Amino acid sequence: MIRLFFRPLTLALLFVVVAAGCELSSPVSAPPGGDLGATPGGVQDMSLARELVAQGRVPPPEALLVEAMFSEYDLPISGAPCERALCLRGALGIAPTLDNLASGWMQVGLSSNVDPAVLEGSSLTLVLVIDVSGSMGGGTGDNDYPTYLALAQGLIEKLVAELGPDDEVAVVTFGSSAQTVLRFTPGDQQDEILSVVRRLSPGGSTSLEAGLRTAYSLMEEAEGAGERRLMLFSDERPNVGATSPTAFEALIAEGARAGIGLTIFGIGNTLGAELFDVMARTRGGNAFSLQDGADITRIMAQDWPYLAVPIAYDLDITLAPAGGFAAAEGYGFPVGDDEAALRVATVFLSQRRGALLVRFTPPPSGELNNFAVAGLIAYDTPDGLPVSGTFEASYDGVALDSRGQYFAQPSVAKSVALAVLVSNLRQAAEDYRVGAAERAVDRVTRALARFEADVAALAEGGLEPEVRFTRDLLELMRRGAPVGF
Repeated sequence: MIRLFFRPLTLALLFVVVAAGCELSSPVSAPPGGDLGATPGGVQDMSLARELVAQGRVPPPEALLVEAMFSEYDLPISGAPCERALCLRGALGIAPTLDNLASGWMQVGLSSNVDPAVLEGSSLTLVLVIDVSGSMGGGTGDNDYPTYLALAQGLIEKLVAELGPDDEVAVVTFGSSAQTVLRFTPGDQQDEILSVVRRLSPGGSTSLEAGLRTAYSLMEEAEGAGERRLMLFSDERPNVGATSPTAFEALIAEGARAGIGLTIFGIGNTLGAELFDVMARTRGGNAFSLQDGADITRIMAQDWPYLAVPIAYDLDITLAPAGGFAAAEGYGFPVGDDEAALRVATVFLSQRRGALLVRFTPPPSGELNNFAVAGLIAYDTPDGLPVSGTFEASYDGVALDSRGQYFAQPSVAKSVALAVLVSNLRQAAEDYRVGAAERAVDRVTRALARFEADVAALAEGGLEPEVRFTRDLLELMRRGAPVGF
């Protein structure tokens, strides 16, 4: 039996983690405290929404995701040293919503003790699935990557340069039909791999279904023992074959059951947001926006090779509040009458420590001092070993500040500020799309004022980009800008 105890905080959260019937994978050494991060799968950035605003368009609500914003930031929860590949820490907070509803908040933070040096000894088996339809000839406005296909080729060159002799790479293309243009080749044969990729040119329609089916079939030929993953590069919704999210999800779920992960690189601003949403529910799935050359730099600096390193599957967290509180909103959490239950299909290694957040409403009396949360966690390691455990947290009545807020740790305050901002921008985008522009402008105006006050209270210099983004979005709504993809 393995027990991991996290030291009590002012707003304490205790996890007791039990390996069900067996030990976890052998832990590897790392600096105390779990300095490396872990993040849920799904969409990993807000690049799509940012690019739409830069182009003078109001993002649709589907492009404004709290989870995506969280993925861009390091949101650590401090505690005892992390001694496993996946550690969950947490803390509570008290703060009103934008509409001044008194609320309790709970952040669950994810971190890892995996030593990045260990990754150098692991191997990857990759199938690059590249859209070569006519729309990939569209331009990005980037001098170095004048077309969407050139942008995909630019990222692939960087990725391939990081591979070694124990890695395997194959290439499948799809336009009007799918073709295998390179069978599995050792990763150190970079000239051979890249000569194939560089020769590609756009033309035809988009048969995404055919491309993926060909890639999954091709994976059966792989001989490598490492992580098996498809990397899909595409700029638009599929328009041939399985075009609905349900059919797409069924296809990639079938691959996931065979142990094949999928990473989507959505190029430009036309890839359907519903495909990103599917990735959050798919075992081994994640997704990134690729808008220009700066995103290539960002992905290689921040996300490679971690985007291909799952450390846990089927993470379930069930939260039950006490003291008359009720779960109201979850960011990644489906919320029931008296509990918040979250399922994360995959947790990936990351340079950033991810966050999961739930808001709770107090009882009719408004009493906050009895706020407490208890719950259960369970997940599987990549080796298939089950892990389960329990946790509890409680608020001990520390005085609130002049804004009616208190947070045990700065990261909780930061996560709440980002969640309040993005969730209200999403609601405003929904209002704006149905013609309620005045209501949308009012909500964004109030969200901006709240966020600026939150930033001032945090004294956090890294949040200014979100202030500018919100100001730009507000100006677009005031001008009556169109909604885009």
